[in-house]
Amino acid sequence: MSYIVIARKYRPQKFSDIAAQEHVTRTLKNAIRSQRIAHGYIFSGSRGVGKTTAARILAKALNCEKIQSDTKYRTEESEPCGQCESCQDFDAGTSLNISEFDAASNNSVEDIRALRENVRYAPQKGQYKVYIIDEFHMLSNAAFNAFLKTLEEPPEHVVFIFATTEMNKVPPTISSRCQKFNFKRIAIQDIQAQLKAICEKEAIHIDDKSLLLIARKADGAMRDAQSLLDQVISFCAGNAEQTIAYETVAELLNDIDDELFFNVTTAITNKDAKAMLELSRFVFEKGYDPSDFLTRLIEHFRNYLTVINLRSAKLVEGTEESKARYESEVQQFSAEQLLGFVDVITSAEKDIKHFREPRLRFELALLKLTEPAQLGQLPLRVEALEKEIAGLKDALKKK
Repeated sequence: MSYIVIARKYRPQKFSDIAAQEHVTRTLKNAIRSQRIAHGYIFSGSRGVGKTTAARILAKALNCEKIQSDTKYRTEESEPCGQCESCQDFDAGTSLNISEFDAASNNSVEDIRALRENVRYAPQKGQYKVYIIDEFHMLSNAAFNAFLKTLEEPPEHVVFIFATTEMNKVPPTISSRCQKFNFKRIAIQDIQAQLKAICEKEAIHIDDKSLLLIARKADGAMRDAQSLLDQVISFCAGNAEQTIAYETVAELLNDIDDELFFNVTTAITNKDAKAMLELSRFVFEKGYDPSDFLTRLIEHFRNYLTVINLRSAKLVEGTEESKARYESEVQQFSAEQLLGFVDVITSAEKDIKHFREPRLRFELALLKLTEPAQLGQLPLRVEALEKEIAGLKDALKKK
């Protein structure tokens, strides 16, 4: 039997399995309970957050024989049973009532006209014919216009479910005729918990720090996280004990260790220009992307600002050790200094992509950070000037 990747093997089969989209799944389950089924749904959101998965589960539930025949089950569960003939046909890919289209490759007027012809025919089994159209925003303007009449007055037995990553490209005349659900980016903690559950089922030994790194790299997409986990497992396939160490994961994903960013703040505190230049050499020798490093450095300074404002590191995304370090080192900087650091790095991040010598621009930004006193004094100088101006105004009024 061929290998099934983790993203497919552990794809949710019920609404309750979908992570971090309770606002969507709760509404859909209530619609099934009360039998208030709309003729059109639009699922929008970034990649890998569960749009197509939710569409498939909804399509499966609409034709589930147990939901249709068992009022108690529909009221209490509102989930596809997975046991009836309709559910099994869908799982086997042989269902005649559920059709999936990719609008990226079927986006012409002719494709939509063929779809309009098909929707007229009632389902052979079950109650609904469900059409799932992925990447819906990629239909041409002519195709959207051809689809409009069908969506405005669809047959009672038809339900359309559209999935898109770019809701702004869907014409208002289309979106206004559908129920719209915006899928959220998945929190790092939710991704980490899901990956941990998968590793336990697969008998993979991996520490929480490694899972946190994978979750951070996924950038809010569960599918991306699962693909990265698959890649990590393959990279460590020669390990007989099925144990994955953090160093291995960091090497594979070319991740910049948090310690480097703490080295930056240590060099700032000590005004150590030599340490900054050595750090720059290390970044380029290791092949790290300087723009990525600067982005992470801004996040590093943001974590200090978070601790200053909340007097706690509970909102900092990182290990418990790094959170404790932020809390212990935050006294070394003022909010004004940190904002000055962010301004320097933001400016360098914009320039470095178009700079002839990116390493030179990178080093200049790091060296500029070693003069925190001047950066921190800027707001004080502005405040002094404002007081001086206010004094002059008072003197003129008295005259």
